[in-house]
Amino acid sequence: MSETSPETPRGSREFRIWAFAGLLAAVLLISALALVLWNPNAPEARPTPSVVAVITNPVESDGPAAFTFDPEPLPVGASLPKFEATIDVQTLLELPRQANPDTTIPTRPRFEIERYTIQPGDTVFGIAAQFNLEPDTIIWGNPELADKLNQLVPGTTINILPINGALRVVQTGDTLEKIARVFHGKEEEIIAFAGNDIDPENPEVTVGQTLIIPGGWRDNVVWTLPEVPIATGAQRTTGSVSRNEPGSCAGPFSGPTGGANFVWPANNHYLSGFNYSGSHPGIDIAAGLGAPIYAADTGVVVFSGGSLYGYGNLVIVDHGNGWQTAYAHLSQINYGCGQAISQGAMLGLSGSTGNSSGPHLHFEMRHIEYGRVNPWNYLP
Repeated sequence: MSETSPETPRGSREFRIWAFAGLLAAVLLISALALVLWNPNAPEARPTPSVVAVITNPVESDGPAAFTFDPEPLPVGASLPKFEATIDVQTLLELPRQANPDTTIPTRPRFEIERYTIQPGDTVFGIAAQFNLEPDTIIWGNPELADKLNQLVPGTTINILPINGALRVVQTGDTLEKIARVFHGKEEEIIAFAGNDIDPENPEVTVGQTLIIPGGWRDNVVWTLPEVPIATGAQRTTGSVSRNEPGSCAGPFSGPTGGANFVWPANNHYLSGFNYSGSHPGIDIAAGLGAPIYAADTGVVVFSGGSLYGYGNLVIVDHGNGWQTAYAHLSQINYGCGQAISQGAMLGLSGSTGNSSGPHLHFEMRHIEYGRVNPWNYLP
């Protein structure tokens, strides 16, 4: 009996193991390659769908024939790409947003006349500023105030015009030409103003109709000082004033002569009312109720007391050199008729007597040759 070698069976088994492993690796490699080549999601593996236009039910007409689209279905297992939008809420909340608090709301023009009730402390100038109007418009819009500003009392109502100008209630005999001439306006502007409701094709006015004259004003009664003849020397040879008023002085007068170098008659050196003009021959100097009022130059008092022509409590000083100065609307008078007064002496206190829209000093200057002059030209 021959002897068998023990290595032979072991070598045969190792060969079979290595052969099986090689076969398994080959199968896996071939499977992976086949999977890659067959992947339906690969771009080259996707079939491109074609769109075929199918014309159905053609209709005879002058225009193009109607047609519909009937796309071919996608192959089994194929799908179109999906697109999704992702919203980052936090990013949206953090986006800058700049607010604009200065938004301007346009103001519509006003065409109607408003009514305003006078409040305590109101003045023509304050009311005008409140409605963005000129002070003259408050007066020309209320004819009763033109010569009697002391009617501006709390509780009464006045007209507030929509624009600067004057008011006219048409009277018998009025025409547009006449109204425009009297109120220094223009016919075409009166007709064009929408608030007047005038037909431009037939521009007629009727009695009782209210008209606004844009930019208009009317001639007012010019304030006239009591006519005290102006002296030209120390000895006043003048007699009494030309009209009988409570403050009239009998004369004749005598006293010191001024130097024609004037000082301000109030502590304030600015306006609080009307400026110098043809219908207002003086300046309204700012002075609160009871503020001291001073003589602008040395002289003699030739009028002291009440005036009936709008000035209220009035003092006139004759300076003996061709000049006179006047101080109106006073609440208190410290010097009487014929008394000498020195430059800078306190002749009284500011007030709102007479035709006044509020406490202030109405100051005038008059010269024997130049007449009533603009005080701005002579005050320092």
